[in-house]
Amino acid sequence: MTKHLDPDSLPLRPPSDAPQERLCLRCRVPFPSEGFGERICRRCKGSSTWRSSVQFAPSTGRQR
Repeated sequence: MTKHLDPDSLPLRPPSDAPQERLCLRCRVPFPSEGFGERICRRCKGSSTWRSSVQFAPSTGRQR
């Protein structure tokens, strides 16, 4: 049996999760983002560096 969800009973998105223009975390260029979870622009995601998951700059984080 499939349960149908009532759209009025679903939780609302927080205002910070609204689609808006955000700065890409990689190239710092503004781009249209669908929500706060999308922080890398399409151009950067299409780059060979992004697709190969190789860091483009040394990490500044602490090592254990």
